[in-house]
Amino acid sequence: MNEVKEFPVLFGSNGSLLGMISTPAGGEVEPVACIFYNMGGNHRVGPRRINVKLARQLAEAGVSSIRFDLAGLGDSGPATGARTFMAQAILDVQAAMDQVQESLGIQRFILMGLCSGAPSSLEATVVDPRVVGLLQFDGYAFPGRRARWERALRRALSVPTNPIMILKTVRWIKRKLSGPGALEGEIFTAGTLEDKAKVFVDCMNIVAERNIPTLLLYTGTLNSVDRHLDQLGPFANEKFAKHVEYVFIGEMDHSLTTQATQRMFLKVVGDWTMRAVHGLTSAAVRPAAKSESSTSSFGALTAIPNPKRTASRAMATSL
Repeated sequence: MNEVKEFPVLFGSNGSLLGMISTPAGGEVEPVACIFYNMGGNHRVGPRRINVKLARQLAEAGVSSIRFDLAGLGDSGPATGARTFMAQAILDVQAAMDQVQESLGIQRFILMGLCSGAPSSLEATVVDPRVVGLLQFDGYAFPGRRARWERALRRALSVPTNPIMILKTVRWIKRKLSGPGALEGEIFTAGTLEDKAKVFVDCMNIVAERNIPTLLLYTGTLNSVDRHLDQLGPFANEKFAKHVEYVFIGEMDHSLTTQATQRMFLKVVGDWTMRAVHGLTSAAVRPAAKSESSTSSFGALTAIPNPKRTASRAMATSL
């Protein structure tokens, strides 16, 4: 196993994005690096410092990475201009790739999209050909009516025999089951459910056509059980579904609360990442054609120009 070297960087168009690079201190360094960033309101370390643990695990195996805060989150400064959150997030991810290229000379990347990071990681994969691998953790999910009924029933059965709690549960079930039956998108971009679904399917089909290794990892937080790609709902038979690796772990919770669930996450994600890296180093990934694009709820997806590179400045900071 390699020793791990870590150092902080400031980067982005105005030098306001803060990240931490992890890389092997010696020995062979793989020509593919990973990108980690915020999951919801968590800063770059991830829930229970999972990004730190995974980055160091991968560095010991020869894979470098950067974990950083998006503009306006954690220790990074606010964004300038009037871009949407999604457009800014994609620019920030591209800036992180620029920084790793500048610091380590690595030009291919695997994006780790955890929870709210799933939409921006998927769309960044479509618009930037440097992205050659994609992981989505509890990201886009489209549970159908049967899955929603089962989830509601399991929650009802677990409620204590307290009249007030029972009444609250009945109201919750009615509210949940009054929504659309065919499509309940647990995703994070603006627009109607149909718009979101189209973005997801179009982007995933492009990813599949480019033969980009992709892992869709889901926990039991969204649904208690999963029989046949339940999280993909009506899209389980789309052509991209035959390309991705799909893993559902009912015992794992979304916030990785326990040591046991963290070990599961590190094992599944670590093993998949190393398989993807070794596959990428032995077989070229077909780059995206310049004309590839997909219509989203906030406009056409096109290649976004990289932010101007800035010299990184080392600084003392918490991991």
